[in-house]
Amino acid sequence: MVLSKIKGSSLQRSRFARIYYIDQQLRHQRYPNVPKLAREWEVHRRTIERDIEFMRDRLGAPIAFNRHRMGYYYTEKDFQLPSINLTEGELVTLFLGQKLLNQCAGTVLEDSVRSAFEKIYLFLPQSVSVDFDTLEQAISFDVEPLRDPEQLVAQVYQQLATAIHNRKTVRIKYHTMWRDVTEFRNIDPYHLRYFRGAWYLIGYCHMRQDIRIFALDRIKELNETANIFTPIQDFSLPEYLQSSLGIEMGENLEEVVIKFDRHQARWIRERCWHPSQVLEPQQDGSLILRLTVSGLGEVKRWVMSFGSHAEVLAPASLREETKQEIEAMRRVYQSDPL
Repeated sequence: MVLSKIKGSSLQRSRFARIYYIDQQLRHQRYPNVPKLAREWEVHRRTIERDIEFMRDRLGAPIAFNRHRMGYYYTEKDFQLPSINLTEGELVTLFLGQKLLNQCAGTVLEDSVRSAFEKIYLFLPQSVSVDFDTLEQAISFDVEPLRDPEQLVAQVYQQLATAIHNRKTVRIKYHTMWRDVTEFRNIDPYHLRYFRGAWYLIGYCHMRQDIRIFALDRIKELNETANIFTPIQDFSLPEYLQSSLGIEMGENLEEVVIKFDRHQARWIRERCWHPSQVLEPQQDGSLILRLTVSGLGEVKRWVMSFGSHAEVLAPASLREETKQEIEAMRRVYQSDPL
């Protein structure tokens, strides 16, 4: 099938869809005017005037008004809006990217994502020969929604993104879950990370004098200070992120050794769970996985998700914690539910 570059009701009422429509009217010498366009698009006349000004000033469109025909026209018949030339493969990738990012609906990224794709689609060729309906049916993404899409998180995200760009220290009121304490901290924000349905801030905590991770939905207040910070010279974000299995950081790196039975081993060996992993196949079909990570609480929860198919061999502290958790679960299930 042939897919028009403007598709979907969310785009049809956008500014960029209007500009594309105005361009087509001018190109075919239909002499559109402001009142007529405003009626067709159900917008205020000033909105159409701004669209035409944008085309002239930002896109270099040679638009003039014909008083005899009472409408606008191109003074240069060969003028074309700026375009992006994409291969079919690149266009498919763009489509898949939009499909993935569409799941940002209701999140802090929704407005910027929609705006970016509308701008890209505006400058694509008029039509492309790619069967997007087939792609829609053949490919899907399962992305966890944001844990807390409320307005406060959106504001915090935008403020932090600005502070990171400007390298400004921020003062936050933060609730620490495990201590159940709310306190003020000064943070040099380094990086925003999305992980399993939640946004996290990685930054230097002045109170702890170390790099820490903060969940955005636990930041109750945030104010940018006048202080301009310099990131720690020897800090490496990739190295820092590689020190954990996910998002939870511990004090020290430790070697974790986990044994997976024959049933689970086939699946474990198919994925890269961590850059440090070492796989050791056993003669009975089982598999030993070695990782060097911190944040053992997160490792414990991950291991327990495999049930009886996984066994912690080391370190001894993690094995004991897992054992105690299993015993606590056994006590929960000893009696019938109420």
